[in-house]
Amino acid sequence: MEVMKKRGFCQLLLITALLVGSATLFFVIGALGPPSSRVTYHHFHTCVVPSAGGHIWDPTYELINDESCNKIGRHLEMEAKATLKDYPLQNILFYTQIPYIKDHVMSRLFQHLITDLGIQFSSTDYIRRLMDYGLNMLRFEVALGYRDAVQGPWHRMARANVTRTLRCQLNNWGYLSCDHLPFFELGSCHHKQYLVNLVFPSLPLGNSLKEFSGLAPVSKLTTYVMHQSIGFTRLWLALKSVCCPVTALALVWFLRRAAAAVSTSLIEKSLAFLGTCLVLYNVPLELLSLFFDCPWLLVANDFRQGLFIAALFSFWVIFVGEHKPVMQAMSLRHCLVPFRCFHSHNYHRLIML
Repeated sequence: MEVMKKRGFCQLLLITALLVGSATLFFVIGALGPPSSRVTYHHFHTCVVPSAGGHIWDPTYELINDESCNKIGRHLEMEAKATLKDYPLQNILFYTQIPYIKDHVMSRLFQHLITDLGIQFSSTDYIRRLMDYGLNMLRFEVALGYRDAVQGPWHRMARANVTRTLRCQLNNWGYLSCDHLPFFELGSCHHKQYLVNLVFPSLPLGNSLKEFSGLAPVSKLTTYVMHQSIGFTRLWLALKSVCCPVTALALVWFLRRAAAAVSTSLIEKSLAFLGTCLVLYNVPLELLSLFFDCPWLLVANDFRQGLFIAALFSFWVIFVGEHKPVMQAMSLRHCLVPFRCFHSHNYHRLIML
């Protein structure tokens, strides 16, 4: 009996040391490994075309870039603020390319693409009036295209009419500045280059105040692009490819032990469910994005993560519920003897007095 207890204690120490060592190794890899994300910013160019909104919604028109802008319109630099009031917003189209340098291409190891839109207004008086009048809703039309060759044609990917809420506040230097607006998000970075076209149908106060007509309130338009770094993606996929079979083998071993038992308790069933969710969470689905376009990948990862967190929370609730009556019974049994001895001792003291 003593030998079996000693053997079980040694196995417990071995498993604990293995788990602590694995956690320490993962922390070291995370601390010394490559950065997880990368952020770049891209300035929008301005093109004057006969009908900017028509290029967004008409599928027969090609997306506007440097070459097509020179064919059907002309460039208008944002620095030429004196001429911004002369053009109606319906004829002004903004465009930018991702990546910003034409000869560069995106990598499928970037996994996903998250973008924010930064708008810099020309005067704080315009922002203050927007906040005073409660005109903080900004509407714009956007079209997204892609191509798989550096000199190839652009293909339409999506188009939408978007409304965002401006949130402006005083910064540390006493100037009014607005937060970045959520722009668009791609579940997988499958294509080599992307092209963004953007049109403002109208700007707040543009029709009522002459000094804010046209494109005069806007001084700069920038998009901030965030994606995973290549080194982090390679490390992440390697770790998931190693951990997934290990957790699957551990789950199979536990299920076989549980099936061989006479009866299975609720906590063992919850532990089996937690292990199943962990195995599903460790499956390297991101490998599919290296070969196929997977726009659903972000939703699938969020679903897997939410399922694992719910399983973990349920396990802890069941674990506490199973052990609480036992702990209460043990504490009551340990407290009854001192309580009885204390009263007996005081009773004898009272008789002596």
